[in-house]
Amino acid sequence: MKDFLRKLFGVAPDTGVEDASGLCSHSGFVRESAVKALVSRPQRGTLPILLVRLNDWVPQVRVAAHAAVRSLMQTAYLMDWIASIDAVVDLEQARRADHGPMLKEISLFLSRPEHLPQVIDATRTAGLRVRRFVFDAQWLAAQDDDDRVPLLERALSGDDVMMASRAVSRFGGLTSPARRRHLYQAACASPFAAVRHEGVRWLVENPDDATDSVVRAMDLDANSHVRWWCLRWLRSNGGVERVAERAAEVASDELKSTRLRRAAMQWLLEIDPSWALAVSDSWLDNRWPRLRRDALLIRLVKSDADDKAHWLQRAFSDPSPGVQKLLLDKAHRGAWVPPLPQLLQVVQRDPTLEGMLRVLSMRSLYPIWDRLECLLALWPLGKDLGKERELFAALAHWPQESNAYPHGPTAVQAARLAGLWSARRKHLDDQLQYTIDFHLKTFGIL
Repeated sequence: MKDFLRKLFGVAPDTGVEDASGLCSHSGFVRESAVKALVSRPQRGTLPILLVRLNDWVPQVRVAAHAAVRSLMQTAYLMDWIASIDAVVDLEQARRADHGPMLKEISLFLSRPEHLPQVIDATRTAGLRVRRFVFDAQWLAAQDDDDRVPLLERALSGDDVMMASRAVSRFGGLTSPARRRHLYQAACASPFAAVRHEGVRWLVENPDDATDSVVRAMDLDANSHVRWWCLRWLRSNGGVERVAERAAEVASDELKSTRLRRAAMQWLLEIDPSWALAVSDSWLDNRWPRLRRDALLIRLVKSDADDKAHWLQRAFSDPSPGVQKLLLDKAHRGAWVPPLPQLLQVVQRDPTLEGMLRVLSMRSLYPIWDRLECLLALWPLGKDLGKERELFAALAHWPQESNAYPHGPTAVQAARLAGLWSARRKHLDDQLQYTIDFHLKTFGIL
């Protein structure tokens, strides 16, 4: 280990540090002594481990590491800083101490005019977290709007939603209202919904002559929050009917993308539900499951109880698991529900935690014996998904539910229950085994 660290840190004879492996010693006293030795005589190659020592579990080592890291904040060690930029960024997630002040010091050092160009060149292909850190350093180095605006424009046009969101949050720091408005308009063309939302919100709250054309170009945006601000503007300034006509055309156009057609339908549903109901008729037999699901969802929301049962049956008979989940989302007491074996088949075809929990929430819609069969049938899936506790709690509550139920299961179901119970009872504690055994024997199942 010592030989490895010597090679890693490149210990020179005149460094004043006899053994660089002391930086990684199990003893806090040894680590503190080794770190303090580097304060007065900085050593090339020790920066990565000193950055780790900033988050050391011994407070005295952390204090010494602060001084040692500061001693390396010199131009002569810039290449060490560039090589250790990943370790610097890792401090953002370290939690033994507050590293914010030190990270700010490092950002100020790296953002010096004589340092920043080299840092930028070296990190162009770095990971997202490093590029975000360098972006913050560039922002610190920016002197005026001439420096800041190009920086913000690059962040807006990049592939990182967090950096684009940071850029939007800094628009308020610009001194030029015209440049600020230009950037908000550019944000409206971002590929990220959160950025477009901030852009259109600001434009609607601070309108000018160009706001109307920008908002109307976004009226069928795929994001519901963006569409809400567009609709707010149109309701105040006119043009809702014209957009509704265009939305109906887009929703009916087979050549448009599924995403755009769904966004148009959501807009139409907000403006005129009856028109949306008529336009979505053609979606009921569409080859795309998402369009069929949206058409059924509109009908489930707008139908009375009798029609709702029809649409629930249609959703359940759909070949797509995504459409079948509508039944799990919209089922309620008094609504149509499929026979339990068919419902369990849906979960077995799509064995996800979400599906299992939805079926568990639906079991109150079934008779008592179906509820027990449901719990016993789901046990293997619950075990695989780590949800045995939820199933155990439901089984423990089942005897109380059954107390007021005087009828036993059919002979066919009794045979199924007996087989399931014999396979599952060994997983339960003795008390629960005894309780359920008693109930099953009372009705002649065992």
